[in-house]
Amino acid sequence: MAVSGTLGPATEHHVRQRLSDRAKAGTYLFFLDVRDLHCAEQAARDGLMALFPVGSRVRFHLVGAPAELRASIGADPRFVLHTDLEAAWNRWSKAE
Repeated sequence: MAVSGTLGPATEHHVRQRLSDRAKAGTYLFFLDVRDLHCAEQAARDGLMALFPVGSRVRFHLVGAPAELRASIGADPRFVLHTDLEAAWNRWSKAE
């Protein structure tokens, strides 16, 4: 999935809902291209981690995560950060 634009109060709900719907449908491995995502101040203050569904098998591979998102993730083992699409693609192709 690619997520772009400004993430703020008006858009957080849509991202959260899409990810949650996919997790409920059985998706547990997410590859998200967030290189063109920008976080509004309100989104960063309210906690970006609420965007991501929780589950024992759920994992997120993020390409180009903005600084605010990287800071929110910390050492959460559910997340793998990739600097470019090639690294994510190589990981995805091995996961299939």
